Amino acid sequence: MSVTMTITTVMVVGIAFLLTACPHPQVTPPPSFPPSWETLIRKGDIEQEYWRYAEAEYYYSQAVTRAQEFGAEDARLARSLRSLSSVISRRGNYASARAYAEQALGMYRHLFGAESGEVGMTESMLGNIAGDHGSLGEAKQLYTQSQRHIAAAYGPQDPRLGEPMMGLASLYLMTNRVGEAESLVRQVVTLWEKSENPDPAKLCLALRHLGALLLTQNRRDEAEPILKRSYETAQKRLGDNHPQTAAGLSTLAALHVVRGHPEEAEPLYRQVIHMVERSSGTSHPEVAVALTNHAEALFAITHYAHAEQQLRRAIAIYEQQTGPSSTKLANALVSLAVAVWKQGGTDAEPLFTRGLTLTESTYGPDHLALAKALGLYAQFLRDQNRNAEANAFAEKAESIRAKSTPGHSTS
Repeated sequence: MSVTMTITTVMVVGIAFLLTACPHPQVTPPPSFPPSWETLIRKGDIEQEYWRYAEAEYYYSQAVTRAQEFGAEDARLARSLRSLSSVISRRGNYASARAYAEQALGMYRHLFGAESGEVGMTESMLGNIAGDHGSLGEAKQLYTQSQRHIAAAYGPQDPRLGEPMMGLASLYLMTNRVGEAESLVRQVVTLWEKSENPDPAKLCLALRHLGALLLTQNRRDEAEPILKRSYETAQKRLGDNHPQTAAGLSTLAALHVVRGHPEEAEPLYRQVIHMVERSSGTSHPEVAVALTNHAEALFAITHYAHAEQQLRRAIAIYEQQTGPSSTKLANALVSLAVAVWKQGGTDAEPLFTRGLTLTESTYGPDHLALAKALGLYAQFLRDQNRNAEANAFAEKAESIRAKSTPGHSTS
C-alpha cells in the first residue's frame, strides 16, 4: 500500500471517529412545502398558453385540490374550477368541462352576485364549451349575457370583453354571417390595442382572425398587411417557439394558397408542423390542424399520396384528442376521401359518407361547409358515371349556397 493511500485511510477513519465520538446538534431537514395555489395557477396558465393542455390540466387539478383547503366560500376554488374547465374542454371532454364551469358559475353567483364580472367571464367559458359541442343557440345566449355582465362590472372598454366577443364572432362565421363576424373582430382588435397593458398573444390572435376573415371574402390585399403584422408581432414579442407565431405563419401560408402559389405555401406549412410539435408535442390537436392545412397545399400541387398520409395522421389525432364529433374531424374526413379518390382508392365512398354525415351534424344542414362537401361528393359520383346521384347532391349543394347568398349565382 502506498504512503498516500495509508494517509488517506487514516484521515477518513479519524474523521469518522470524530463524527461519532463528538456530540453534535440534531439537524432537522427543512420541511418540503407543496407549491402554493398561486404557483399552480401560474404554471397552468403558462402551459395552456403554449397549448400543452395535458400539463395545464395537471396544474389546474392540483390548484383545485389546494383551493379546497381554503373552503367552499373562497373565490380561489371557483377560479381553479374555471381554469380546469377551459383546458378540459380543449381536450374534447365537454361533459366534464361543462360540469366544472357550472360549478364555478354557481360559486361566483353566490360570492359576488348574479351579474358580477366573474359570472360574466365564466359565462364566456360556458359559451366556448357549448359552441365547441355544437350547441350554437345556447352559446350565443351565453356570450351575450357575458358581454352584458362584464361591461356592467368593468366598463364598456374593458379588454375582458374581447373574450365573449371573439366567441360570438366565431359563431357568426359558423353560421355564414361573415360581415357581422368581421365587425366584432375589428372591435376586439381596437379594444385590445388600446388596453393599458396589451397582451401580445391575444392581439396577434385577433389580428390573425381578422386577416383570415378577409381571406374568406377574397379580400387578399386587405388581409395581407394584417396577417403580416400578426406574424411579425408574435415573432418579435413572443418568440419563434410560441404557438401564436406558428399560427401566424400558417395563415401567411394560407394567403399564398389563396393567391394561387401553393408551392410557396407548402414549405411554410411543413415549418409550422415542426414548430407546433416542438412547442406542444406530436399528438396535439393543433398538430392535426397544421397537418390538415399542409394537406390542402399538397392537394393544390397534386401530391395526393403525401396529402393522404398527413390527413390520416391528423384524423388519428382528432379522434384521440377531441373525440369523434368535431368540425375539424369532419373537414379532415372529406379531404381524405378526396385524396383517396384522386389516387383511385376503393375506400373513398365510405370516407365521403362518414365525412358528410359528420359535417351535417356538426355544422348544421344549411352551412357552406356542407355545400362544399356535397359538391365534392357529386364530382366523385360523376367520376364513377353515377350521374343521376351526382345531380341530386349537386342540387342540394346549390340550394344551400343560394340560401347563404340570396340573389347571387353560386356556381
